Amino acid sequence: MASPSPRGTFVNTGPSDATGAESPAPGGVVLREVGDRVDFERIGELEAATWGHSGESWYPATLEQELAADPVGLAIFVAEADGLVVSAGWVRFPSGTDFATLWGGATLPPWRGRGIYRALVRRRAQLAAERGRRYLEVDASADSRPILERLGFRAVTDTRPYVWSPPAIGPK
Repeated sequence: MASPSPRGTFVNTGPSDATGAESPAPGGVVLREVGDRVDFERIGELEAATWGHSGESWYPATLEQELAADPVGLAIFVAEADGLVVSAGWVRFPSGTDFATLWGGATLPPWRGRGIYRALVRRRAQLAAERGRRYLEVDASADSRPILERLGFRAVTDTRPYVWSPPAIGPK
């Protein structure tokens, strides 16, 4: 069992639009909603570069399938600078709840500290408010905690993700 570093679950305890006025992306960075395989592959490359993963990425196929299955239940955004995807994040809209959930949020290390993640959080919060969602939830790393707290999120619990590999079942 691999035990990555602990994460926290954060909830915006006020209305989803309580993250403040729209935070524009820094100069030269454009936020764009995406929906095609080419952009999902670029998100996979971003995630690999950000977290040091190599090999085949599950992001393109998973995002493509999920968006095709429920186009109103998912919105995916990238932040681009000079044609390079420097950050990405998506928002899910679970049916039957007042919540929207934020996912992704990876930013290339050289692009951190410029307000890109904050702008992506605010853009997704704005969309959630437009769709009538009252609350936001995000499972985030410790790196994101100060940004989320400045935007009005409160930590409600700590989580620690695990990958469980069951033992092989074979003949006895």
